[in-house]
Amino acid sequence: MQRPLDPATRLKQAREAKGLSCRQLAEITKLSVRTIESLERDCVSALPEGIYRRAIVKAVAREVGLDPEQLLREFSAAHPDDLPAPASAAVASTHEPSRSLQAILALAGVVFPLLAGIAYFAWSSSRADAVSAVVEAAPMPAPARSAEVLPAGGFADATVALPRPVVVTLTMSSRCQLRIVADGREVLGRTVAQGETLRIELGEELWLLGDNASAVQFSINGQAGRLLGAPGEVLSVRIGRDDYEDFLVRY
Repeated sequence: MQRPLDPATRLKQAREAKGLSCRQLAEITKLSVRTIESLERDCVSALPEGIYRRAIVKAVAREVGLDPEQLLREFSAAHPDDLPAPASAAVASTHEPSRSLQAILALAGVVFPLLAGIAYFAWSSSRADAVSAVVEAAPMPAPARSAEVLPAGGFADATVALPRPVVVTLTMSSRCQLRIVADGREVLGRTVAQGETLRIELGEELWLLGDNASAVQFSINGQAGRLLGAPGEVLSVRIGRDDYEDFLVRY
């Protein structure tokens, strides 16, 4: 009996059956070629974490004609640690607890979530303020560095200068949620306003994640970048030092 194909192989065969190269599929989905190749190599851990990882699997599946939910379940089953399935509801006990125990559990059910909620929002608020402070309130730079350039991974001085400066300039055409991860470290995570401009010095890789791909326009070393997606489309793009030229507009 023939074994069923693993999800990565099914994805690759579906793409080839559509007559699409990895680069063509990357352009359609507004993802990087490396992201497509990572999925087809079954390297789920190479994708950004959280809801973005699930969104990437579903977006690629949709474009090659596979059932997005089914393929997501298959990847989740194959990689439970890297792509965990949503938690299932617990089975109720068949034994009815005493009234005293019911009262204690009811009280705990009210108090614990309330305390957890207070702690969460306090943590979220302080974290958001810290991230905004990193991006918006940079310390005075050394004379050798432009004051407008944000080094990848934060403001720590690099011990070895990169041989070729690559500066990504982001301009917001409308208000949106935006998360920026540079070399594995989040340097921005907040709502950005229309007209806001951010300049980031590219290290090894830069992930742009958000809720409106068309709102984020950019240039690299002064050369215009291509559109990253349609209005309202989820933004999930990796720009690497190895492939950033693929994102530039060709004249």
